[in-house]
Amino acid sequence: AAFAVAFGLEVPASHRADADLSSIAAAPAQMAAKQAAGGQAAAAAWRRLVWCGILAHRARAAPWTRENAAWNVNFEASWDPTRYWGQWEGHTYHPSPEDWRSLSIYQLLTDRFVDGDPRNNEMFDGEFDVRDLSYRHGGDFVGLREKLPYIRGLGCKALWISPIFQNGENSYHQYAMHDFTLLDRRLGTLEDLRALTDEAHRLGMYVIIDIVMNHMANEFHFKGHQKGATPFAMHYLQEYTLIPRNPNHTLQTPAGPQPYADFWYNNTW
Repeated sequence: AAFAVAFGLEVPASHRADADLSSIAAAPAQMAAKQAAGGQAAAAAWRRLVWCGILAHRARAAPWTRENAAWNVNFEASWDPTRYWGQWEGHTYHPSPEDWRSLSIYQLLTDRFVDGDPRNNEMFDGEFDVRDLSYRHGGDFVGLREKLPYIRGLGCKALWISPIFQNGENSYHQYAMHDFTLLDRRLGTLEDLRALTDEAHRLGMYVIIDIVMNHMANEFHFKGHQKGATPFAMHYLQEYTLIPRNPNHTLQTPAGPQPYADFWYNNTW
């Protein structure tokens, strides 16, 4: 449901999850089950969603590997996103409430809440310093799980957390993605996120994950225009050369070193 909202797709109320990990890691398998049970409309919405995402981003998200397994919501080992799938063995599907408007929702930035596991604070790209408001402060899934009773005690029955996928540098807000299948290592593992979700459900709460698919981290500039916009030019007269802002900040992909795992670039037209 959260992915559908991001693309403006409507999912029938009978098939809306609470946008927690059930809707992400296990969404393809659940959709297939619903289609077999007669959920044709929801299945069609999911198919439109997948193709919109692929066509809009030409997405090449990270495949499953032994090295990234602890953080990857995708279980497919190939680089073909049309084959990606998720699973949560033994998990029971958690339905949405009858009316979201009847719930008090607590929204937060995960990094700014509670640091439950200091070991993950600098697991990717550094930039951790609680003395600086512009740096990361270490909040994670473990810390959120520990404070769920506090949030529930305030009368809130839903928790809306910031985006969960891998960000760069000190992007504590989590809206500067590098990848759309790998969790940010500084927030915790897939098991940590599942434990947070399970505990929330046990307390009668819902988990909403903020998912932004229409932009990623600002990793490029045009040659000669590092700090500003480029003047208008007819493309058949002039093309601008795309340059990574930090040539040393790259991820390994089948297209060679790239700033994003999901979007590969070159300067050919």
